[in-house]
Amino acid sequence: MAALDLDRTVTDRLLLRTVPGAVDYLVEDLRALGSQAQARVEQRWRDGLLVDFTGSLSRLAAIRFFSSCSVWLEPDVMAALTRSRDGGLLGAVAADHEPVTFRVADVGDRRWPLRDELQAGLGWVNAPTDWAVNVDDYRGHLVLDVGELFFTARFGRLERVPASTTPVVAAVLARLTKAGPDDVVLDPFCGAGTNLVQVAQMSAPARLMGSDLDLGALAKARANLAARGIEAGLWQADAARLPGAPHSVDRIVANLPFGKRAGSHAANVELYPAFLRRVRSVLRPSGRAVLLTEEKRLLRDAVQRTADLSVIKEVELESGGLHPSAYVVVNRPRGRARRGGS
Repeated sequence: MAALDLDRTVTDRLLLRTVPGAVDYLVEDLRALGSQAQARVEQRWRDGLLVDFTGSLSRLAAIRFFSSCSVWLEPDVMAALTRSRDGGLLGAVAADHEPVTFRVADVGDRRWPLRDELQAGLGWVNAPTDWAVNVDDYRGHLVLDVGELFFTARFGRLERVPASTTPVVAAVLARLTKAGPDDVVLDPFCGAGTNLVQVAQMSAPARLMGSDLDLGALAKARANLAARGIEAGLWQADAARLPGAPHSVDRIVANLPFGKRAGSHAANVELYPAFLRRVRSVLRPSGRAVLLTEEKRLLRDAVQRTADLSVIKEVELESGGLHPSAYVVVNRPRGRARRGGS
């Protein structure tokens, strides 16, 4: 696969795919790119943005709220490819002047004629198992996926366990924590450590901690963190009996068992209230917990029944065919006046 030249300044029309619920955060980060880049949103969907982008490719690639970046090929495929090659994203793929390896996904009747046209007209090499770019369909429109900005390759190799948080969903959770450089951050259901990785890379808190019952998951978390030079204290623990001194943690982030791919509803009925009592104990009065679950009624009822805990924000997401919500929970008496900026 050709190496992507991230040092380039590009001008191109790009599709940024994300997950439903993360689009607003993607827009915020595009607006915050500053003087090194300009991004104008041309169209918005639940899971993507069509953007006219000019600026530093490295700045764009650093945004964590999209899972893939593709060149928009409509309305004229060859014209769009020529434009992108001459000054856009495709030029950063072909910077080494080697033939571009490509694949054409199942895009209907155009698949094989388009494959032949790319080989004959551009001299590209058809390589379905080792492609640098991939022609695909997005909502009836042709796009060109770029391998190094595509899903797993974009975030680096991550060891996973069943029901692991995806990197984009983990980025939303990390943003919601509002962790600062002096904070202690804990993930009591850390699994393979995806949430800890995103919190560390986005916020660089003073201390990271994670626990899980599964020793195999903890081994994967250690590997994921070590591969990125991230230090964290990890230990085996039951979240319902989570050890920790009172008011010792600033932020808690967790992907709770949904009772589907991990755990069961019956177990969650016992787990959620017990876990939230530990949240109330270890969380500082000024702290917050960001909890992801599809057991929405159970979570809300458990918070309601736990003294001094309140839900102040809910963000609905979609991932892997599931529709969980991220709940921001704070530790304060319910009679205390609420402040803005949640």
